[in-house]
Amino acid sequence: MKKIILLILLLIFIFNSCVNFFPKSEDQVIDTNFSDLTNEQKELLIRILATGYNEGGNYTFDKLKELANTPGYNYDDNVLEFYKYFIGEIDDPDKATKSLSDDPHYHPTIKNYIKNITEQNFKNNSSSVFLIDYYDENIPVNSNKEYSNLNPSIIKEYDKRDFLINRVYNKIKEYYNSSSTFKEWYEYYYSGIVLTDDDIKKYSEYLVDVAYSYTNSNIELNRLKDTSSVLYPQKVILKHIPVELILAIIMQESRFFPGSFRAEITNDNEIYALSFGLTHVLIDADFLYISTQYDYIGDGKKGERNFDLISYFYLGNNRNEETYFSDWDLVTIRGSILYSLIYLDMLYQKFIDDILN
Repeated sequence: MKKIILLILLLIFIFNSCVNFFPKSEDQVIDTNFSDLTNEQKELLIRILATGYNEGGNYTFDKLKELANTPGYNYDDNVLEFYKYFIGEIDDPDKATKSLSDDPHYHPTIKNYIKNITEQNFKNNSSSVFLIDYYDENIPVNSNKEYSNLNPSIIKEYDKRDFLINRVYNKIKEYYNSSSTFKEWYEYYYSGIVLTDDDIKKYSEYLVDVAYSYTNSNIELNRLKDTSSVLYPQKVILKHIPVELILAIIMQESRFFPGSFRAEITNDNEIYALSFGLTHVLIDADFLYISTQYDYIGDGKKGERNFDLISYFYLGNNRNEETYFSDWDLVTIRGSILYSLIYLDMLYQKFIDDILN
């Protein structure tokens, strides 16, 4: 009997060793916890994820590492520094911000489009703070189909809450009372409306709570369509991404202003794509309904941007169609965070083996 038990234990050991030996198949779900990584591995992973987020996920690990190490390329360095700010490793990240004045990437037509969406369709007195009221819709906002699983209940009790809220609040307050991108965005949209310290505190609380609720949810999204691309894992797992990293991405992309955007423009001033919201998720300009009203918005060819591909592979949209999820969802705080987390986990699962090996 003892020999049989020893044989079984030996077989189990051999089997487990073999499972770890064979390389990851295309459809194998990677479920390595970020918290299990060493500090060195975390920093490298954050730099790779940030570079892939900014430059594109189809690059190889080595190419993204090369881009991240390019002199003068600072996107990954900024995100890493902001991440360290949110984990308490540093106290005052101070990155120069860019003026919006006379910059064609911040087109007034797009600003007015977002203002009309939020003020005419999202305003419902859900909060006394208009900056929350205008951007706190559940998603998808343009569909009768409900996705309760994608709108988790807001968690308001957790160990990191006060610390993270104070970190966001301190930066927004600093930005609002100085010459910064947040201040310029705010005046670009809401000149003449005062944002009080209490408003900033409540907005900071809401923003952090939503980010924490998504990153600590059990949301897992199965890939709905077949693909040979290694960028699209069989299952996306949002809790792979720590809340401090999504806050760092938000800080880098929008300085916490929810109506932030960037228009991608060709040489003839045609807007062919846009980055929307807190996390600047990229969407083809033809998805905007105003693309039929303005010759300079869109080129008549939809698709092949992060919004369209994520919506198709994981959220149920038909290809090149806003079946359930639309560009309006990227303007919401929930939608902006959800799409960003999906994309970050796509990158996470693609490159985690490179980090570990």
